[in-house]
Amino acid sequence: MKDPVANFWGNVECALDQGGFQYILEDLVSKVREGLDASFMTAQSIDRRDSYSNIAAIAQKDGLEDFALALRFAND
Repeated sequence: MKDPVANFWGNVECALDQGGFQYILEDLVSKVREGLDASFMTAQSIDRRDSYSNIAAIAQKDGLEDFALALRFAND
């Protein structure tokens, strides 16, 4: 399976042009969540449906730097 963060970055330009950005963002979060054990704070944050900025902060603490960066990009 392709890395969900790499997939996000690979599709972001096209999605921005075609208005599909929200879709690829939701797909990113869903795919990352699938790959995380429930013990990760990031998984718990996603399950609570926290804001993307809160998920990004928690992902950073969990060491998921690339995922956090992608979420921060989405909030800018």
